[in-house]
Amino acid sequence: MAYGNQVKTDALSTTYTQEVYPLGSVFVQQADEVVAAVHTDGTTSLGLQGDRTWIFVQAIAAIAAYECCIVSAPAATASFGVIRSDATDDRALDVVGIAQTAIPINEYGWIVCAGECVANGAPGLAAGEFLGTLAGGMVEGTVATTEVAIGKCLSAINTPVANTVRMRLRLP
Repeated sequence: MAYGNQVKTDALSTTYTQEVYPLGSVFVQQADEVVAAVHTDGTTSLGLQGDRTWIFVQAIAAIAAYECCIVSAPAATASFGVIRSDATDDRALDVVGIAQTAIPINEYGWIVCAGECVANGAPGLAAGEFLGTLAGGMVEGTVATTEVAIGKCLSAINTPVANTVRMRLRLP
C-alpha cells in the first residue's frame, strides 16, 4: 500500500511491541485508500469514503477490532494509553478513536480518530443516529450533545458486517 510522500510505510493494521512512532502521532489516510479498505474477514465493500485520520496509541488492555477506545485513566495526564469504552456515554473528550484492527495488551498500533470507519454497534442502530459510547467497546444511539456525541451512524446495524455499523467519527 502506497503512502505517498509520507515517511510511514507499514500497513495501518500493523501492531508493534515497542513505541516505533511517538504516542499521539497522526497519519492522514487518503480517500482512495479508505475506499479500498478491507474488513478483517475479507469483505471488500465497506462503503467508506473520504480521508480519515489515524492516531498512534498503546493498548493498556487488549483491544479488539472495531472497538471504541477511551483514555485508560481519564483523570490522568496520559492521553494515548487506551482501553475499550467501559460505560454508556463516556465523555467525548475521553474518546481517542475506533480500532480497525486488534491491538494486544501493552502493544502499540493505529486507531481511527476522524473520518469514516467501522465500529461495533449496539442492537437496533439505524442510519442517521448520533452515536455515543457503550460499555464493551461499542457505540450506541445518543443525544446530539457535544459532551457525549462522537459521531453519526451511516448504516443500520449489521452493515457492513455482523454486529457493526459504518460511522463518521468526529471527536472534539
